Amino acid sequence: MRLLYVVVSLLLQNVWRYLHYKYVATPRRGGRRLWWWPYKEFVNMVRRAAWTALAVRRAVPANRPPDDRFHR
Repeated sequence: MRLLYVVVSLLLQNVWRYLHYKYVATPRRGGRRLWWWPYKEFVNMVRRAAWTALAVRRAVPANRPPDDRFHR
């Protein structure tokens, strides 16, 4: 299980470095200029995308009228 965590971590870090170099950095003479984009921000972006893709509700809405599904 620990090896799986290491592999996932390495894959995420490599994807972050590739995206940082390819899309965030500015091309210029002598190499690219890397803008400040921390790894933690990338991980939070991936986490938010996963929550959105899986459509997981973190809270149940309260004090709302029932939907049309509950009419008899």
